[in-house]
Amino acid sequence: MPIWPPLCESCTAMAGIEPLAVASGGTGTGNEFPNGEMRILGLIGDPVSQVRAPAPMTHRLRHAGLNAALIPLHVPAVVLPLAFGCLKLIRNLDGLVITVPHKIPMAELVDHCSERARLVGAINVARREADSSWSGDILDGVGFVRGLTQSGFNPEGQSAFVTGAGGAGCAVAAELATAGASVRVFDVSSDRASALATRLSRAGYPVTAADAPDPRGFSLVVNATPLGMRADDPLPLDPALLSPEMLVADVVMKPRVTSFLEQARAQGCEIQLGEAVMLYQLDAQMEFFKTSLVAGATAVR
Repeated sequence: MPIWPPLCESCTAMAGIEPLAVASGGTGTGNEFPNGEMRILGLIGDPVSQVRAPAPMTHRLRHAGLNAALIPLHVPAVVLPLAFGCLKLIRNLDGLVITVPHKIPMAELVDHCSERARLVGAINVARREADSSWSGDILDGVGFVRGLTQSGFNPEGQSAFVTGAGGAGCAVAAELATAGASVRVFDVSSDRASALATRLSRAGYPVTAADAPDPRGFSLVVNATPLGMRADDPLPLDPALLSPEMLVADVVMKPRVTSFLEQARAQGCEIQLGEAVMLYQLDAQMEFFKTSLVAGATAVR
C-alpha cells in the first residue's frame, strides 16, 4: 500500500533541502558554525528523543542566510512555567518550537496567541517580539493538511475521524475543518473532546465529539495521540475497524512507521507518516521565526 512521505527519501530531501557542510554558508564569525553570534531556536518537549526537526530546520535556516540553529531542550512538564521564565532570559534565544506535552500549557504562558491558536487552544511555535513579549501560533495542522494535499488527498468534502484532542489533535481537527472536512474527535477524556468540538462548532466548523474510538464510515483516520512512541503502547483504536478505502495517518514521528500504521497497512489502507506534520510546516515555521531572528541578530550588533 502507498506510504506518504515515501520511506526511501530522507527528511532533508522531502523538505527540499540540499545537505550543507557544517562550516559553510550563513553569516557569523567567518565561516565557522556554530559560533558566538548564532541565534538559537529551542525545541522543548518531554521527552525530545523522538524529534526530527532540528536537522532539516537548521539546514533551512542556514540556506536562508540566517546564522541560527534549532536545538532540542528536554523540559520536564512539571517545571515548564519555571523553565519558560528562565528561557526568556537567554539573550540569543529568539523562539521555541513546542512538542508534547507542552502545546496546551504554553498557550497560557505566552503573552499573545494567533486567532488560530486561540481557536485550537494550543501552540507549537513561540517567538520573542521586539518589545520582549512572546507570541504563539499553531502550525501542526498546517503541516498535516499540506502533507495530505501533496499526497493527492483533498480534505474538502471528506469525513475525518481524529483520535486525540490534545495539542496536535486540536490543531489537526481545526485545520481539517477549515479545509472543508467534517470531523469527529475522540479522546479518552470525553470532556476534552467535547470542549474541542464545542469550540470549533461555535466558530462555524462541522466538528463533533465521539463517545467511542470507532472510525467506521470515515475516509480519513488520524492518530493524534502520543500512542506509538513506545514499543509497549496500546493501539489508539482497534485496527479491525479499518477498511481499505481509508487513508490512515499518524502524528507520531518515531518510529517512522508506528504499530498503528503497520496494522492499517495490513488492512489494505494507504498511510501517511507522522513526519509529514513536521516536513510540510517547515516553510510556515521559517516565515513565523524569520523576523524575530533578524531582529535579534541586529539588536546585538
